[in-house]
Amino acid sequence: MKQTDAGEAVESEYRGKGWPCMILASILLLVSSCGTESVYALGVGLANFVYTDKIPTDYLAEQASGKECNLLKSIEDGGPMCRDSFERQIIEKPIYCYRTLGQPTCYATPDPYGTGAERIR
Repeated sequence: MKQTDAGEAVESEYRGKGWPCMILASILLLVSSCGTESVYALGVGLANFVYTDKIPTDYLAEQASGKECNLLKSIEDGGPMCRDSFERQIIEKPIYCYRTLGQPTCYATPDPYGTGAERIR
């Protein structure tokens, strides 16, 4: 709290916003202070997360289910945690192109004007 010239106590506007980060940093420091092996394990775990976007529990779930698991992606898209594949499939609609004067003209439906033109694509 800060004191103003009038003697009123005013709370700082930043109070409480940095506490979750400080608590997490303290816990990580305490865990890593158990020895050099835990520092290495923490570094490997963070590097693996950055590279694969998977947390350690994802690997356990993969072993148990036999499918590909990713908690962060399931939270992002609202789907199940374990799936056969996380690859997105892009399905394109067919395009129908016909020769016209100048440049080819393309439509979403085959020959929409019934001109009998030959499809070029």
